[in-house]
Amino acid sequence: MNLQEAGKLCQSSIEVIKKNQHANGGFYASPPGTRYPFIYVRDHSIVTLGALRAGLVEESRRALRFILSTQKPTGEFPQRCNVDGMDTSYKELQIDCNGVALYTLGKYSELHGYDIAEEFWKNVVDAVTFILRNKNDEIHLVHTINSIHEYPAYEHGFEIYANSACCAGILEAVKMGQHLGKEVGDWARQAELIKQSILRCLYSARRRTFVKAIRIKEKGSKPLGYDPFASVIFEPDVAEYAPAYFGLLKNRDLRVINTVRRLDAALWDRELGGLNRYPESWDRNNGGYGPWPHFTCQLARHFIHIGDYDRAEVYLGWVLDIAHEYMFPEHISTIARFEEWVDLFRSSGILRDDKMVMIDGIKGHPKWSEGFAYVVYPLIWPHAEYIMAYKDYEEFFLKRGMQWS
Repeated sequence: MNLQEAGKLCQSSIEVIKKNQHANGGFYASPPGTRYPFIYVRDHSIVTLGALRAGLVEESRRALRFILSTQKPTGEFPQRCNVDGMDTSYKELQIDCNGVALYTLGKYSELHGYDIAEEFWKNVVDAVTFILRNKNDEIHLVHTINSIHEYPAYEHGFEIYANSACCAGILEAVKMGQHLGKEVGDWARQAELIKQSILRCLYSARRRTFVKAIRIKEKGSKPLGYDPFASVIFEPDVAEYAPAYFGLLKNRDLRVINTVRRLDAALWDRELGGLNRYPESWDRNNGGYGPWPHFTCQLARHFIHIGDYDRAEVYLGWVLDIAHEYMFPEHISTIARFEEWVDLFRSSGILRDDKMVMIDGIKGHPKWSEGFAYVVYPLIWPHAEYIMAYKDYEEFFLKRGMQWS
């Protein structure tokens, strides 16, 4: 990996984040005029984590104040909103947004003080309360309809990313509450119940790997085994890294190592390189099936934290290679895969008109003439993941040698 270019890409990523923060504090998912000119709570929160790692303290403060103010009266955070904080969601519940927002506020508070947590304490209480209202007391897991991929076909039920984010978010709320002198003992007990259920019910001892989800239609189904959706999704999905991503387990935990080993073997793209998010057979491969830089960065951090220099180099090196003018797309694909997706969705009658903005962007991108489909360029989320991965690489390998975590 070219270290000089890798460093320049990190600096550019910081500038991309700064440039795509609205004056009100919200981080666009992608710039105005592109596919996602809104503030998506999940994307926004991860970008805020990247801003924190980059030392953008004031930008992070504005981002947190903005997103906390978008919370609904029910305690739920929306899927997305406009720059004025008005709800523009078009998909049903994705409860991981509550967890990720709390988690990000907690990480900010650890570094820069608890004034925002104190100012928005009612929002914290409402966010935790909403999560726990959606927890099933038979299995002690949190129920959702959508999660990280916004894809109910594979996420409706007890999904691992949503549960990991919510558990980590509640644990951060506990720490914030303890610092502020609040009574948070029940939250701590509930978070521990969720964590133990993730480790018991969303982990397959026979396969020695985490699983994607337990499909359940209704959060209150009793007994769960008779729910009409009752089934387990065990195919590889990058979301299965979530217990380590959110700090519930260390990267060197054997359950994490074996899970990542499976993801690496199953989802590394043999033609393009980089990490796909889930199996191609799951379909809904908008823009064509292909690897995603932000998920590739997430697993790069795993390899960094376990001291696997060679694999970390492969992952981060790929991300560096696919950057165009020091910016990242959502994902890349081949022209053949892109055209297959367009043909399949058009002939099936499910190619929405709003997808044309994305299609025009793909065909108008300079990489099209080289045989690549760059889908949604730039997407802001992967820039944050790259900042965090590069900073880890710099710290663990360049500054003080290999460290375990």
